[in-house]
Amino acid sequence: QAAVAYGQTDLQQHCLAFIEGCTAAVVQTQGFRELSDVVLARVLRSDRLAVDELDLVQAVREWAHVSSAVLEQPVPEVAALPVQELRLPLLAPSELVTLESHNQRDLLIPVESIAAAWRAHALRKGSGVPSRLCRPRRGTRPRDHHRHLEPHTK
Repeated sequence: QAAVAYGQTDLQQHCLAFIEGCTAAVVQTQGFRELSDVVLARVLRSDRLAVDELDLVQAVREWAHVSSAVLEQPVPEVAALPVQELRLPLLAPSELVTLESHNQRDLLIPVESIAAAWRAHALRKGSGVPSRLCRPRRGTRPRDHHRHLEPHTK
């Protein structure tokens, strides 16, 4: 947080590398839940996060609820920026169904984003979805439909 606030790019890179190395543990910390939306969005842009997308969605949901309470703003408002970086097309159809069910309670994820993930499944490719949202992260568990998404470059 401080590295971004003070424009310390070297420190930002070191912090991101640390987060990438132990993402599953970091997303469970209080420090993760205290990140700003801008910093969280930067973290979520990384392809090297060592956590599955479904776990990342849950971590962002928890972050959004904490931020919503602290900032006294609705969940969709505080989460608008980071949620754009969630890679929903990587989720299996059964996971998307569960996600939609949870989303009815807090409206964390815009309906358009969920619809785009379903469209990627229906068309059996990532067309209509930004290519960055179809790239598996380092910690993404393989799912059958991943072979239909457009190949990603490293």
